Amino acid sequence: MRFTFPHDGLAFCYLDEGSGAPFVFQHGLGGDAAQPRALWSGKGRLVCLECRGHGRTTPLGPTADLSFATFARDLAALLDALGLRQVALGGVSMGAGVAVRLAYEQPGRVRALALIRPAWYDAPSPPNLAAYPVIAGLLRSEGPERGRAALQRSAVYRRVERESRVTAESLLAQFTRPGAVARSPLLERLPADRPLSEPAPWPQLATPTLVVGTERDPVHPAACADAWARALPNATLRMVTPKAVDEERHAREVTAAVDTFLASPDVAAPGAT
Repeated sequence: MRFTFPHDGLAFCYLDEGSGAPFVFQHGLGGDAAQPRALWSGKGRLVCLECRGHGRTTPLGPTADLSFATFARDLAALLDALGLRQVALGGVSMGAGVAVRLAYEQPGRVRALALIRPAWYDAPSPPNLAAYPVIAGLLRSEGPERGRAALQRSAVYRRVERESRVTAESLLAQFTRPGAVARSPLLERLPADRPLSEPAPWPQLATPTLVVGTERDPVHPAACADAWARALPNATLRMVTPKAVDEERHAREVTAAVDTFLASPDVAAPGAT
């Protein structure tokens, strides 16, 4: 079920389903709670905050607050509101960055960390995210319909499409999301940010960690997943079938990897509420 809670002048929407040890699972850039829910097996309790500018959370708020640091603080506020003292925490793409940021700032709050197809590592504006500010500019200058067509003619889109049609379609979906023009600053400010401004090593991030990567995904390169798995002291890398090969198999393998990880002896202690 979806609920709302007030925080920092915004009405945040969040998903809270199931019962048992909580798994807080965050969506990617331009997504909403439906994305992590589609990768959830139904075991335990799932919580997902729809970040500023995403899903049914309104209004957008100051554009200066569109950052990993703010998104992590918003998520911590939700956990406080729900009385969740310690959780297993994960995220897809941007959500992985939000999860890392919160785990870095409040390590005692996170008993396990699951990073699914991370797109950021230690530098702002990575080349794999170059399409997003282009999309933001086209939304403002051309509007959703003409901007979508213009993106399809661009070199940055064609490079993505050659490697993965599925990933290319996810870029086009940014033009049809509710409030796409008003929310376009997200597509500039988040790619230009990074989850952690401090360089590795990160001793606070010694919690058991699963990193899920895949090949043939130009927005979520395998090298980024590998970098996180190498940098975190207690991380395991799991490679899964690319979406470009089989979307359904990809989702099944991600779900199974997360389930296995959450049930492992180092992770399976129940979360306190």
